[in-house]
Amino acid sequence: MAREKKFSTEDIYMETHKLLLSVGYDKFSFGLLANSLNVSRAAIYKYYTNKDELIYDYMVSEMEKMVDDLNKIEWILDYPSQFQQLFSLIFDYSDIHQISFMIPSNGKTESEKIKEKKQQSRVLHKLFFEQIQQFIQVGQDKGYIKKTIPVSLIIELIFHSVTIPNRSGLSQEERAHFLQEIICQGMFIK
Repeated sequence: MAREKKFSTEDIYMETHKLLLSVGYDKFSFGLLANSLNVSRAAIYKYYTNKDELIYDYMVSEMEKMVDDLNKIEWILDYPSQFQQLFSLIFDYSDIHQISFMIPSNGKTESEKIKEKKQQSRVLHKLFFEQIQQFIQVGQDKGYIKKTIPVSLIIELIFHSVTIPNRSGLSQEERAHFLQEIICQGMFIK
């Protein structure tokens, strides 16, 4: 009897991430994941009962990292530099934003585990959103951001800008720089 290759939850998450970006939610399967990890499907079923359970577990893990990274930012710089730090953080997690848009929101019959992970996801999303909302409001109060623009629209613009497909051939850093410049300063020469 052959011994099963050892792999960790982190290995499962990394391959899940890659597969979701390359084949999408609908075509993602434990068969593809098992092939990528060079293990049997049964080995994956020891960790998760279905793909939704795995994907929500993965998403919660990534959102926890994102919130933790947001809390680690040292806000000692001036506001424009802080905005740059925040934008870079959001851009660093742009793949997670793309993946979250793939996942259907209307689940069939969901297990208690999936319901729990969805709830955790909502709580983390709300926490992250509230922190960004406060940050934008501080910028408005200090006169860096126009008060006439709704905070929620600014946040939507930031999050949707990082999910724009990269057809320009720019590097990740260049895209982040130019998108931030467009958001902060516009496209027109004044």
